[in-house]
Amino acid sequence: MILPVMGIISEIIATNSQKPLYGYKSMAYALMSIAGVGYLVWAHHMFTTGMSDFANGVFSFLTFLVAIPTAIKVFNWTATMYKGSIRITPAMCFAMAFIFNFLIGGLTGMFLGSLSTSIFVHDTDFIVAHFHYTMFGGAAFGLIGGVYHYIPKFFAKMYSFKMAYTAFGFIFVGFNATYIPMFILGLHGMPRRYHTYPDEPLFTALQQASTYGSWIMAIGIFMTFGTILYGIIKGKKMTQANPWNSSTLEWQTATPPSLFNWEHDVEVTRHPYDYDAFRQEVKDGVSKGEEADV
Repeated sequence: MILPVMGIISEIIATNSQKPLYGYKSMAYALMSIAGVGYLVWAHHMFTTGMSDFANGVFSFLTFLVAIPTAIKVFNWTATMYKGSIRITPAMCFAMAFIFNFLIGGLTGMFLGSLSTSIFVHDTDFIVAHFHYTMFGGAAFGLIGGVYHYIPKFFAKMYSFKMAYTAFGFIFVGFNATYIPMFILGLHGMPRRYHTYPDEPLFTALQQASTYGSWIMAIGIFMTFGTILYGIIKGKKMTQANPWNSSTLEWQTATPPSLFNWEHDVEVTRHPYDYDAFRQEVKDGVSKGEEADV
């Protein structure tokens, strides 16, 4: 479920850093590795069901193994940003938050891949926090960033950056305020799916903090939907076909794209993230928003 979002994040980071993706081939191999090994880790959800020790060991090993290509991608994203001409667009905010959240989700996944700690925190709020850092803090943040990135291409309209930044702040703060307390609660033995908990100051304070965080996050989510819808309906009309100065092929067509995108076959003569060649094309007047061979 996370793999398409990883592709979106790669596009957003390269575009807003104005640099080629660091280790392009290694990122492609890492993506395929995650897909391959990801088919084989399913039983790490079943360590407490009575599987054999051998099966537990195999699936624990495979769970740790999938962390290697994932770490490669995180390193390559951060290396791509290093010394880049970074532009902090709303999409870039969500991309950087994706890396932050996904790192927490991935590292806590190592706790769950280890048999001893996985049995200890099984079916606690720790699991809830880990899952949401991966699938909401990771996948959902990346999807929202992708929507912000491609709205100008789809609709030739630009949304309000001020509203988008504000919504991002609410979501990011609210998300972490919601789920960080759950890690602590899980380590203290709080089961998930229980509506009651021990009448102790620690449990009460953390449960309340998580609740307040969810309200903040909900405000940010509603603001995000409002920003997107308002931008599509009432947003400022685009005057640029390529507002992010992206070098990839889809941004070299008209905005919004015509029915068939191109009126003739496209001849590709450079790497999709070769910004030096792209800048030369722009300088030569080859790519100014019209349809062109690139």
